[in-house]
Amino acid sequence: MPRKEPVALLQTKLNELIFDWSYQFLTPAELEAFAAKRLPASFNAQRDALMCGKFQNVSENREVSHVLSRGERSVLRQGSDSRFAQLVRKLRSGNWLGATGKPITDIVNIGVGGSDLGPLMTSFALKEFASDIQKHSVNTHFVSSMDGGQLYAVLPIVNPETTVFVVASKSFGTLDTFANVNTVKVWVNEHFAPINKTEVDWFEHHVLGISANPKRMTEMGIPPAHQLTFDQSVGGRFSMWSAIGLAIATTCGVRVFERLLEGAQAMDKHFASAPLTENIPMLMALCGVYNREERGINNVAILPYDGRFRHLPSYLQQLDMESNGKQCTATGEAIKYPTGPLIWGGFGPNGQHAFFQHLHQGYDSFAADFIMVLKRKAPGFSPMVQESLADQQELSVANCLAHRKLMAYGSEDGSARNFYPGNHPNNLLAVEELTPESFGAIIAAYEHKVFTQGLIWGLNSFDQPGVELGKKIAENTLAAIQGNSSESFDPSTDRFITLAKS
Repeated sequence: MPRKEPVALLQTKLNELIFDWSYQFLTPAELEAFAAKRLPASFNAQRDALMCGKFQNVSENREVSHVLSRGERSVLRQGSDSRFAQLVRKLRSGNWLGATGKPITDIVNIGVGGSDLGPLMTSFALKEFASDIQKHSVNTHFVSSMDGGQLYAVLPIVNPETTVFVVASKSFGTLDTFANVNTVKVWVNEHFAPINKTEVDWFEHHVLGISANPKRMTEMGIPPAHQLTFDQSVGGRFSMWSAIGLAIATTCGVRVFERLLEGAQAMDKHFASAPLTENIPMLMALCGVYNREERGINNVAILPYDGRFRHLPSYLQQLDMESNGKQCTATGEAIKYPTGPLIWGGFGPNGQHAFFQHLHQGYDSFAADFIMVLKRKAPGFSPMVQESLADQQELSVANCLAHRKLMAYGSEDGSARNFYPGNHPNNLLAVEELTPESFGAIIAAYEHKVFTQGLIWGLNSFDQPGVELGKKIAENTLAAIQGNSSESFDPSTDRFITLAKS
């Protein structure tokens, strides 16, 4: 890609969110011509179908309705009278009592993939907006890893008598999740046995279930009053807006969760109606496809310059790569053209002392999304501390702008040591201040970007068959490790199975 000066200041805005694509080195006319060539003729109709929950996930024979989770099918559609809101307020008020009559102080969210990444990311990002009128505080913890490492860290710091375990699983059958659940059962039963509290007792007081499969929640022993459901038509990686977002609401409060949904809904309306060169998700999608196809760039670095976005790169890995990392069309035909890029990245200020060396002077091409918050209030601190924190935010903004420009344009002073090749196209998503609304808008924008790119590449962005074979092989391998199978695999695998058994 030849380096050239920016054609113009290219920005569009939705409420607090500014999207700048000046460093993509494309004119609006060039992008419109590319869109005319690459957008399918049915794009508007398919976008309209997504907006009303009628878009078809053809391989799983179901509709796609996550957008409705922000509106007509919201868990808050009944306001404070919804079961979701009632459970959240009961937990956050201290009125939820455990089996021994003590108020709940901790919530452990047990889930994996979409049942973990979205709630974890958003709870962390928006925790400071939690209502301070609650005199009772509840700590939220997240457990996802099948190896038990996270449980190993969480169990010693919580009390079984004051902890609610939220089992979050769309199918309510994910092996990773229930490996953690089984260990929790052993741990809690050991605690309650000496005081004559049975599993039925503590399930009644200490377990909540969230799933699209209420039958399995009931079979597990979770009381119907402690079950929250969402539609099968809501994909796991698109589910943080649904009942899966319970941990967000217990961390931040019902009103913050409501504001999050409002921000996402504003982006939905923008995506549905804004003209192409003012439409944030479509600009993100088309620039991304252009970089993938015309420039041969196979990866996008996600570089947030605000610590509250620390978990965004991991979240977007699932959202994008599980959706569009595919080599067959929505109708099952093999394809041989490039589709979704690799998504990676990390917290920008830390990255400057780690992988930015390679970004600036390494050999490989990449595109990047920078995320920036211009200002940050610091309620609860003295004026002098607030001023110092504001200075730090300015430092972060300056570094974000500087590295973004250097990656795009590069620099040279005649020596190889000080040569920065540049030529790395990038976007900037910026807000004046982070709010639940602006955070919701950013995440929804990425969802619609992925949807648009999936349509351009002819994919079904709402299935994920790519790990199923690995899971099947893992089941067979586990049977061999546990001595329930004599199956042989290959010399390397067989050797490690022997070591695992010894």
